[in-house]
Amino acid sequence: MQQVVGGRFLPSVEETVVASKINHGVRPVAIWDMPTRVLYGALAMRLEPSLPSVDRGQAQWAAFKRAPLDHDGSYIIATDIASCYQYIDHNILMDELLVQVGEHATVNTLGELLSTTQGRTYGIPQQSAASDLLAEVVLDRLERVLVRRGIQAARYNDDFRFTCRSWSDAVRAIEVFSEETRRHGLTMNDLKTLTWKRATYQRSLDEAEDLREEIAADAQYDLTLFEYDPYGDETGSQPPDPTDVDREAAARIIERWAKVGGRSQVATRRVKEHRALLELLPSALATLETEPTTDPETLNHLMRMLRFARQMTPAVCRYLAERADPAPVIAAFDKLLTSRAYLNEWQCWWLQSAIASNPAFGIGERANRRIQWVHAALGAQAPTPRAHAALTLARHGQINADELLRLYDRTGVTARPLLVAAIALTKPSTRITKAVTQDNPLHRWVYEWAHTSA
Repeated sequence: MQQVVGGRFLPSVEETVVASKINHGVRPVAIWDMPTRVLYGALAMRLEPSLPSVDRGQAQWAAFKRAPLDHDGSYIIATDIASCYQYIDHNILMDELLVQVGEHATVNTLGELLSTTQGRTYGIPQQSAASDLLAEVVLDRLERVLVRRGIQAARYNDDFRFTCRSWSDAVRAIEVFSEETRRHGLTMNDLKTLTWKRATYQRSLDEAEDLREEIAADAQYDLTLFEYDPYGDETGSQPPDPTDVDREAAARIIERWAKVGGRSQVATRRVKEHRALLELLPSALATLETEPTTDPETLNHLMRMLRFARQMTPAVCRYLAERADPAPVIAAFDKLLTSRAYLNEWQCWWLQSAIASNPAFGIGERANRRIQWVHAALGAQAPTPRAHAALTLARHGQINADELLRLYDRTGVTARPLLVAAIALTKPSTRITKAVTQDNPLHRWVYEWAHTSA
């Protein structure tokens, strides 16, 4: 590794935080220290020109779902790989990289880096463009094997669709897929493996697309402006401004989700509608980020989303962070705390960045309850969310340098920069400053930034 990196470098073992998925599922999200992340990205970037391209936009996803219908067959199988990134085999990955690229030094360095950060011989971090590129190497190899074994396969990331002429062919396709995923160190997701009749599969796609189009069309229809000329007798219509249409549609999508999914259970008859709304929520929230005003009812819906559509937490927090007036956001958050809603470490981390970093968070009659919520986050199992809570408390003058030093001493290298920033906000003595900055250039930069930005 030293030969490629250009000096001594010891990557740190990754931390993980559990992030929420749809239907109460969870996925481990890796947290790496900055030098390790930079090296990982640089190694992947060097290999990228010789590797399969990664294009995972909405258009590609829509085309993938339609791809099985381009081939003759009475049955269509939908399946995927269980916890794909978590179980990518390093040896298989390195072997395939050497075949595709041939840069032994770079590939070996990447293998050493992954082995050290994971503490085992399998697994790559999620939520990483570099990991998307590397996972594609293994998944492309798996897809080639399936094609050679006579399976009519379509793939998007680790999701697969198979078109089969007969029931017997469908049974064989599932068995072949299960066998080949095991040979690649992976596992077929039995719970998400479904066999559809062709007409039923096509109808399910059409229903979801029709519902999305209905919601968008409904917003545009209701927003058509009718103008009345008081000096004449003609009434005409004026096409609405596209920006207003988008915002109105986005608000209606969120309102409709609140009626369908804003509770602990979704009615059986509305499951398909709920699934379609979940697909629309991210773009709806992104659209509303640009809205200058804040609708209290929308805020109430978003607080329910934090409880019943937890996977939407990042999109919700990005919207909250863009609000010019923090008062209604904090008031809505106070109601959420009063309801005693469960927020996991991952959600607390996001919400602190979006809400608790605002000075208004620490003032007012309910400030004590908010600060207590942050104090509770100091008990997080994962070091990085715990350090982020300490930083939030330092911003509001609710923790001193000595307490932060004790946290610093029992925290690994990944989360320590956050504690350095927190210590800087307390305006500590020169002795304490030296104790946390002189061993690491990164810590000095973080301290200076926090000290001058406070």
